Amino acid sequence: MINGWLVPAVGIFIVTQAAAAVWWASGTEVRVGNNTTAIEQVIDNEMQIAVIQVQQAEIVKDVGEIKEDTKKILEKLSKHDTD
Repeated sequence: MINGWLVPAVGIFIVTQAAAAVWWASGTEVRVGNNTTAIEQVIDNEMQIAVIQVQQAEIVKDVGEIKEDTKKILEKLSKHDTD
């Protein structure tokens, strides 16, 4: 009598485990897709940050040049006023 129930019980167990595995895998695929999207956004942000850092360095250099030019102009004006 146990043998009569054992085979169907094992069959049902295997089918339910397979269904659970498919359900779990489908959820995992969605999470992987979400993570992939997030990683792509992080990479895009890193590239934008790198561009901004280069631009910032150039702006700092330009500001330094402007300060030097302004200093020279003020020196010339000061010298011109004393003459």
